[in-house]
Amino acid sequence: MVGQHSRPRWHYSPQHMWMNDPNGLIFNAGTWHMFYQSNPSGTVWGNMSWGHATSSDLLNWTEHKVALWHTDTEEIYSGSCVFDATNSSGFGTTDWPPLVAVYTSNYLSRDGRPRVQAQSLAYSLDGGSHWTTYPGNPVLNRDSTDFRDPKVFRHGDVWVMVAVEAEQHQVVIYRSTNLTEWTHASTFGPAHAAAGVWECPDLFELPVANEGRSKWVLLVNLNPGGVAGGSGCQYFVGDFDGYTFTPDALVGLSTDPALGLADPLLRAYDWVDFGRDCYAVTSFADVPDGRRIVLGWMNNWDYANDVPLTGGRSIMTIPREIDLIRIGDRYRLRQRPIRELPDAALERHTLADGDLVLIRGVALEYHDGVLSLDRRGVGRTDFHEGFGTRQWAEVPERPRNVTIDILLDTCSIEVFAAGGLVVISDLVFF
Repeated sequence: MVGQHSRPRWHYSPQHMWMNDPNGLIFNAGTWHMFYQSNPSGTVWGNMSWGHATSSDLLNWTEHKVALWHTDTEEIYSGSCVFDATNSSGFGTTDWPPLVAVYTSNYLSRDGRPRVQAQSLAYSLDGGSHWTTYPGNPVLNRDSTDFRDPKVFRHGDVWVMVAVEAEQHQVVIYRSTNLTEWTHASTFGPAHAAAGVWECPDLFELPVANEGRSKWVLLVNLNPGGVAGGSGCQYFVGDFDGYTFTPDALVGLSTDPALGLADPLLRAYDWVDFGRDCYAVTSFADVPDGRRIVLGWMNNWDYANDVPLTGGRSIMTIPREIDLIRIGDRYRLRQRPIRELPDAALERHTLADGDLVLIRGVALEYHDGVLSLDRRGVGRTDFHEGFGTRQWAEVPERPRNVTIDILLDTCSIEVFAAGGLVVISDLVFF
């Protein structure tokens, strides 16, 4: 492990503790809530619990006490939060409906009980400050050691959960009317990148720009096997009928971890981010103006326990607004930093073919339709042999010139190219 680094200006980082996956992202009663995987007693992974921070603008965050604590027999793994407006769960009242956290109980192997992962609930009647564990936990148990990361959302008059069988590379979909009783609806996968475990799925509807229609997007994070090496997030575009997600098209299955970045199929898939440091991407629930806003953990499992401290260890990405745009016969995800970010925070450049620009030593180059980011030799790279790297992505339709917007912080760089069709996010410890 290495020493302390300056805390970021635009990116959330806890004061003293380890942080990984964002959990339970939700807007409720005028407040943005960010829960996240936390080690309350250390700066490396362990003792998994839910940390908690709130914001009024998605940029300035107040860190709170731990929301959901681990015990000697159970760790609190990733999940989501919903506002049960109709009190379908019965945890509150019609006049005082609850916030409900849906999370994975990672039951530890003790006292003769085998290790298992199952889905559990906790609820809050005071806007997320205090939580009560549901005594009937777990509410969904497949007797699996790798069944985790439930993302729950409202679809019509039912609740829908997407979770993963991580080692099987499957997204499993369940339905419920009350959050406590769940019925299996369908299973998706394996598909596309499946060399590492699947984690942290999300499923949501997105508008298609200029078409007056929408499509469904399924996010699937995986580790390892990402397009830049280590952990990453792929996505599928298709349709969802409340029971089954049907992708528009599939282009082969990549399952050989030995191939790594030499696997040509990786570049044929759709990726949220082409950088090394964007994982566990998930979206906020109940955004009031119809936007879909996503957030990721800005780190990579290849070296996450070793990066310099930023208060706690690591940061979140900038929250991003997303939609879809059709390019040829393919729908592509488009991302932009949230509109709350001041324009002055972004640095803009237009690169012609063959141009190279240095941003505090980070080399950004555009050549023959390919945008690359090279952080080798910039700042601290000695803490892990896999950190000093160069990432690249093909820009759709390979334009002659490409405009890039750059968000630079004390320990990170995020590049949004071609109107947000290509994003490259990297930690850089200047």
